[in-house]
Amino acid sequence: MIRSGISSVTLLIVLATASAVGVVSAQHKARRLHSASENEKNYSQSLEVEWGRLQLEQSTLVAHRRVESIARERLGMVFPNAGQIIALEEDWP
Repeated sequence: MIRSGISSVTLLIVLATASAVGVVSAQHKARRLHSASENEKNYSQSLEVEWGRLQLEQSTLVAHRRVESIARERLGMVFPNAGQIIALEEDWP
């Protein structure tokens, strides 16, 4: 009878220890996942900021006035006179 009592206590100690190890392991995993989640949120925010910056840069680069200014200054382009314009009609079957 005493032997079965010792076995029961030993079993309870082993189960309690296993449970404690499981709790610690689960907490560690939860903290690691939370940290990874925060890192991904920060990365996502930085990508959104960069995306906004790139959109602004693109709109600046393709602005009509800027393209026209570069064409005039760097390439020496000018608008043709009315007599210099030839309109072609597409005559494909």
